[in-house]
Amino acid sequence: MRKLHLLSTLLLAIFTGGISYAQDFSNKGKDFWVGYGYHQVMNGNNAQDMVLYFAADQNSNVTVSIPGIGYTQNYFVPANSVFTSNPIPKAGLQDARLITESTIPEKKGIHITSDKPIVAYAHIYNASVSGASILFPTTTLGKEYYSVNYTNISNTTNSNCWFYVVAADTGTTTVEITPSAATINRPAGVPFLVNLQQGEIYNIMGQYSGNSGVDLTGSKIQSINTGSGCKRIGVFSGSGRISITCTGASSSSDNYMVQAFPKSAWGKKFLTVSTGGSQTFNIYRICVADPTTVVTLNGGPVGVPLQNGFYYEIPASNSPKRIEADKPIMVAQYLTSQGACGNGTLVIRK
Repeated sequence: MRKLHLLSTLLLAIFTGGISYAQDFSNKGKDFWVGYGYHQVMNGNNAQDMVLYFAADQNSNVTVSIPGIGYTQNYFVPANSVFTSNPIPKAGLQDARLITESTIPEKKGIHITSDKPIVAYAHIYNASVSGASILFPTTTLGKEYYSVNYTNISNTTNSNCWFYVVAADTGTTTVEITPSAATINRPAGVPFLVNLQQGEIYNIMGQYSGNSGVDLTGSKIQSINTGSGCKRIGVFSGSGRISITCTGASSSSDNYMVQAFPKSAWGKKFLTVSTGGSQTFNIYRICVADPTTVVTLNGGPVGVPLQNGFYYEIPASNSPKRIEADKPIMVAQYLTSQGACGNGTLVIRK
């Protein structure tokens, strides 16, 4: 039995409603792309690790490769099991970490392939400072995304928030990135283009000073048609380490990472429930691509102002919610830090 004390940002879950689009939406597949997202201790003792989990209902042969740096590992995953990979390399010539903001594309895309459909997860952790995300198969990827982060307050330095884009298709993928706030090298609101080859990553990190930094929520990332059509991309958002509280003060903190839903997968109707029942309070962000979108909460007005033309932040609550809109929206649900907003320590036993 393993006991995990999850101390801070435990979940950033985005729930989608039904829409009509010629795209696969299953999280089970044979091909995935991910990167080794930033963790705050990368700027210290490099004590974090990244592993991948594979869940299979059939005997499966899985290959994890980082083509740009020559890394390959093969695994046999028995039917009806969950398998943990070896740690992804974090030093030397095969160092896969995304440790600072990119100035040129980085050949660090992690490619997962399987001969049978599997479910895949990524987990980056250092002791109790831990973040994880389910991964979406390449067949579900889209061409337009928005980053969803959070107010970036921490109890330690070097805790920048971030997002990155990885090219999934062969040939050249042209990506336009518009940061919503100032990054290490880029001003807010000014779009720029990057050209990526399959498996290349471009990593963006928000400015950070002391124990607080910018929130990159609302940054737009889209594939551009340069003559051969728009190509598929994957986008991940996160923070090196973050506290989520109801007072804006720093508390215990965790890194977090989450794979973004493409805009084509947004929905209009959402039902939420508290992640820990009536004893746990969650914060929500309702994200709109179009500021004229009419959003209702439990049949009435949202009751809070639209922030940065992109999201409504719903204060911490332990009550179920019905969220509806006349245009597609995305909803993020946050667990707060240990002891924040009336929540205690969550213990998961396995």
